[in-house]
Amino acid sequence: MKRTIRNILCFALAALMAITSASVAFAKESVVPVILVHGLGANPVYENVGTANQKEIKNLGLGDDIASAILKNNDLICEVLKMMEPERDVDEDKLINSLAAMTASSNLNCDKDGNVPAGQGIVNYWTDPLSKHKDYYQNAEVAESAIARQLVKEVGAKNVYCFNYDWRQDICKTAKDLRDYIKKIKKQTKSSKVSLVGCSLGGAVLSAYIDAYKGEKDVKRYVFVNPAIMGVDVSRAYALDIKFSKKEIVKYLNCMETAYNNGSSATLFRLIYALGDVKIGYAADYLNSFVKNKKNVKKLFNTAIKPWIGNIPSLWECIPYDSFDKAVKEMSGIGFLDKNSGMYKKIKKYHAVQGRLRKNLKAVKKNGSAVAIIASYGTMGIPVTSKANNQTDVLIDTKYASGGATVAQYGKKLSKKNAKGKYVSPDKVINAKTCALPDNTWFIKDVQHMRFKFDSGATKLVARLATGKVKSDIKSVKKKYKLSQFVRETKDNKLKNI
Repeated sequence: MKRTIRNILCFALAALMAITSASVAFAKESVVPVILVHGLGANPVYENVGTANQKEIKNLGLGDDIASAILKNNDLICEVLKMMEPERDVDEDKLINSLAAMTASSNLNCDKDGNVPAGQGIVNYWTDPLSKHKDYYQNAEVAESAIARQLVKEVGAKNVYCFNYDWRQDICKTAKDLRDYIKKIKKQTKSSKVSLVGCSLGGAVLSAYIDAYKGEKDVKRYVFVNPAIMGVDVSRAYALDIKFSKKEIVKYLNCMETAYNNGSSATLFRLIYALGDVKIGYAADYLNSFVKNKKNVKKLFNTAIKPWIGNIPSLWECIPYDSFDKAVKEMSGIGFLDKNSGMYKKIKKYHAVQGRLRKNLKAVKKNGSAVAIIASYGTMGIPVTSKANNQTDVLIDTKYASGGATVAQYGKKLSKKNAKGKYVSPDKVINAKTCALPDNTWFIKDVQHMRFKFDSGATKLVARLATGKVKSDIKSVKKKYKLSQFVRETKDNKLKNI
């Protein structure tokens, strides 16, 4: 009898141990839901949502066919061509009026308080996983949808979600919407935490989320992909930092011909370059004289730009922190910005979020969340401001996307003073020591902005960091994948240490 009882107890104990072990194993294998937050323009917005007249607002509100609209605008074509012929005078009023005629019909703009107009919005607010939305990612080859596809490959479609939002609205408002979204996903998955991947403007959304809700500790991992967390220098145009240079335009065309998407768009840039140095120089000289005329600038901004995109908060919120005050001064001075409007209150609030960015990133890491930042470099800035020679990912300046790296100008090397230490890239272009999180920030050369391709080395790195396949620090990634802090993409889309 005793022996029987002992056998039963042994069996029960063994069973209990097996169940406990299985539970532990199951806990280790459970997957944290991953939410992808896209960037500016990546999600379509519509007018007359939910009605028979529902229609997508395409091409930044400029119509279904921009090329045809431009070719039909005879005044615009004629005045632009005159810029390249110094013996002919450009009719500046006709030039501005022709641009205004193109933007007048746009329905992209928000109202004077920075709110999306009634009846407009998105139609794909998904709170179910991508297993229910296979069309979104199944054949995706590049950009956010390709990252989503890579995440699905890592952890399965039932564990990946896309937070779709109207990218025009205030970033802090989007962060609040993201909080509500996270709560829904946590409830339906019975998960205590989620992981977030923020691409481009989506990275700014994550920064606003951290600023407002970091105390809730409901995010296991944050991954920022070429994020607009500290702004974009091309937005300095709002501060009237507008500059054109033949030398920089030609250099930009040469850069883009070979660099952009591994040179696959070379024809477009060669076509522009075919105008010739002389004509490009005439146009640059004219444009510089045009923007020096305050009357021209005031009319251009108020008649062509303001009705089109002037009240979109997210665009204002991409102004670099140190350019914001001057932008407000210049734009309010010409009547473009109303400092008594709700729009100004929104952008001022996000400006303060930018100022707390570095402190916030360090805080969430200290509180136990993994943080990874990926910033690209290898191309110069768009040649319309004094910052055209900054290293960028085509759009966002590398120093801003990385949270404060010290970066040499395009085509240059770091100074001797900055080219020392373990955080310096082998090509002497970047010193990551000044980043907010130098041990959690990677730099990829030759992957432009959201040109992240499915199954490429860059996209795999994003997905593995987001799903916890590797810890979010330089040392761990190097140990597991032999990849350093500074890598470049090869012609076959693999990553190779610089």
